[in-house]
Amino acid sequence: MEFPLSVLIGSIIGLVFLSAFFSGSETSLTSASKPRMHNLARSGKKNAGIFEKIFKDKEQLICTILFANNLVNVLASALATKILIEITATEGIFYATVIMTLMILIFGELIPKTIALSNADKYALKIAPVFRIIIILLYPLTKILNFVVGFILKMLGIDYKDSTKEEILEKSEEELRGAIDLHGKDSTGKDETQMLKSILDLDEITVGSIMVSRNDIFSLPSNINYTDLILKLKNSPHSRIPVWDKHPENIVGVLYVRKLIGENALDQKKFNILSYCQKPWFIPESTKLDNQLMAFKKRKEHFSIVVDEYGEFLGIITLEDIIEEIVGDIDDELDDLKLSKNENGIKETSKNNFLVNGTVNIRDLNKQIGTNLPVNNASTVAGLILYESRIIPKKNQMFSFFGLKFKILAKKNNQIILLKISKNN
Repeated sequence: MEFPLSVLIGSIIGLVFLSAFFSGSETSLTSASKPRMHNLARSGKKNAGIFEKIFKDKEQLICTILFANNLVNVLASALATKILIEITATEGIFYATVIMTLMILIFGELIPKTIALSNADKYALKIAPVFRIIIILLYPLTKILNFVVGFILKMLGIDYKDSTKEEILEKSEEELRGAIDLHGKDSTGKDETQMLKSILDLDEITVGSIMVSRNDIFSLPSNINYTDLILKLKNSPHSRIPVWDKHPENIVGVLYVRKLIGENALDQKKFNILSYCQKPWFIPESTKLDNQLMAFKKRKEHFSIVVDEYGEFLGIITLEDIIEEIVGDIDDELDDLKLSKNENGIKETSKNNFLVNGTVNIRDLNKQIGTNLPVNNASTVAGLILYESRIIPKKNQMFSFFGLKFKILAKKNNQIILLKISKNN
């Protein structure tokens, strides 16, 4: 069946336009912001909802686009070859190859993809309903193609769907971290970038890494009388105080100072501090920060006692400690411990040289002086030195770990009190 030349040329032009449509659609649909589309769908945007539906089966979507795009490209090339063979005889194939390659490359690929990439979200919203219809129409053919591709890959021993839930989640987190890094390239977004990264790190950090060690905790004995208690509370900035019985490691309650202050009819002679205490909430040191944050929210509390696997008291952690892990230090004019840590815990004496208290948390040290010391085996600087050296160091003894030099400046019994840290130049 012969067609007029004008019809064949018009068909080629139409097919190139279809090629441009499918190429641009591929770029806009795959480049569109999935989080933005999700928010638009939740706000009631109909086309965004359609986009989410067709993108649930990404494999089917891509197969449909590639099938349609290649179909129109091959058909356009075939028609061009037919025309040019009739006009130029044996040289028609060469001319058709050159002309159609340039036409499809320029008008069917580069131009539409460049336009689509410039405003992917806008075009994706417009073409989503159209592609939903195309996917339905071509579904039988694309389903067969997917089956054939899957069969061939299986014969070759390639399982392209062999991804565990953990791998998928890890990939999603990497993508999110990449998006955060891109956001952080703007100097105005550095603080926001650090906070967002800190949120993602919560599931990797244990409470044992950031807790306040028992050596730095203000606590009270259970047999304390009312007069001594009031004297101690005057010098304490804390609203929740661990209470111990017989020895400081045996925590039996947590005193809520506000509860005591609100007591009107108090008999000082019969005073028992345990009457104003709440039952302590014990958590293992291996608890992840994200789980602990949710536990604080669920229980509507923000103070817990950290213990090891044998139930031995190690320290305390509060809601403020976890929030500081996200937003950085929150200084309180009454927070003696934090002020002490900030003023005396880490002090720069000269370029690349620092005086550091042994009780300084490794994570705080990394953030403040830009080091990358490991936090898996110890939570404090002193603990890290003991773990790495495997000995009880002597005064003025020096060590080199992780590209840093550590010099012991002061000790109390076997405890490292003060040390000097130097970065290698």
